Amino acid sequence: MVYLTKLKHTGSVISSSDKFGAKMFEVAARYFSQYARGIFIGTGSGVVAQYFMQTPVPFAFVEKHPDFVRQFHARFGADTPLLAKDFFTLPIDESEEGLANCIMVSCMPVTGMFYSEKLVEQFRDSLNSGSTIVQMSYTPFIKQIRLFERLQREGFKIQRVSTVFFNIPPASVFVLRKA
Repeated sequence: MVYLTKLKHTGSVISSSDKFGAKMFEVAARYFSQYARGIFIGTGSGVVAQYFMQTPVPFAFVEKHPDFVRQFHARFGADTPLLAKDFFTLPIDESEEGLANCIMVSCMPVTGMFYSEKLVEQFRDSLNSGSTIVQMSYTPFIKQIRLFERLQREGFKIQRVSTVFFNIPPASVFVLRKA
């Protein structure tokens, strides 16, 4: 994904639409009753993250890009829980930073050059530890996403539950669960 950092506004080339943010929230909300906490990975410009500020389960937010971290604090306040960390450094436990036994909402890129074996491991460990992952992708089909294909081969359930065509580019919402 290409980021704009030389202009006044930091964000993806074209920010996700509000319709997409609402759809991510609608899908994630189906799982709120199953978890005591949530973690939002990849806050980016905050267009999707804003929907997760007032939820029945408390969310911690994760973003590693320093410009997005500054933008997040400017938009939502310094007291909103933000972990300025890399996803790969997060533990698989039930702590505030942990990826176990939570509803995880991810706007982190997972395709193309962002795919890695470490990504597969973190998702696998999180799913095996009782979490559900709601993941976005601009790539619409499971078989086109190496991470998803790999996890499916290992027995995890991955389902595309929605696509928002009024997003540029169109974006799909996937749910990943232990089968």
